[in-house]
Amino acid sequence: MYMYKVTAGAWCTLSFLIVTGSVIAFFMPYWLVAKNDTSFTIEDKNFKGAGLLTVDADSACGMMSYCVPYENFPLNSSLKFSEDAHLQRCPLYTNFDDIPTIFGKVSSVMFAAGCVILLVSWIFSAISLCYGYLCDVSTYLLISVVQLFCLVINGVAILLWTLSWDQSEFKCSGEGYCGQLEQFNTGNCDLGWAFLLALASTGAIVLAVFAGCLSFFLQKRKEN
Repeated sequence: MYMYKVTAGAWCTLSFLIVTGSVIAFFMPYWLVAKNDTSFTIEDKNFKGAGLLTVDADSACGMMSYCVPYENFPLNSSLKFSEDAHLQRCPLYTNFDDIPTIFGKVSSVMFAAGCVILLVSWIFSAISLCYGYLCDVSTYLLISVVQLFCLVINGVAILLWTLSWDQSEFKCSGEGYCGQLEQFNTGNCDLGWAFLLALASTGAIVLAVFAGCLSFFLQKRKEN
């Protein structure tokens, strides 16, 4: 019985980490990052006498957002650092039509669907941990299959997003960004932490499926 609770707890915790990492990666722009070693200096006009602020001039783009390099930012010499300054430079795609390339649109829909399904699977895994009597052995197997399905669609979504790199309308192509991009060739950019987080969260689904199947077999053995 104790072993069942340990595996169910590990399954629930891992499922939570996976859905959290997937959602963070989905909305963050740091999938491809164009490093700029020259920092950008700007006057902080929020607080009198605060002097100059040194900020990075990096540009980046992700599945649902992108960052304009500061040297390309309109009126950067008079930019006031307000609470929404980062949102002005790194906006989200609030309109589906604004997402560049057909691959980008499809991948964003697939990855978002994967995040939602992963969230639902985590809720059920939490229920199985806190109220084990609500979930029979078939529920564990069903959730594991659903998580395996999420592994496929999130993996395909990431692959489709990389296939959009060589498209002319891709946000991070051109001067000030990644330069000349090709499929699976990042040009002047580096893979950012959000891209690596998306890969890690997607890959960790394999461990979640294993933990779910192990909980299934332990629960079945306990019932027998």
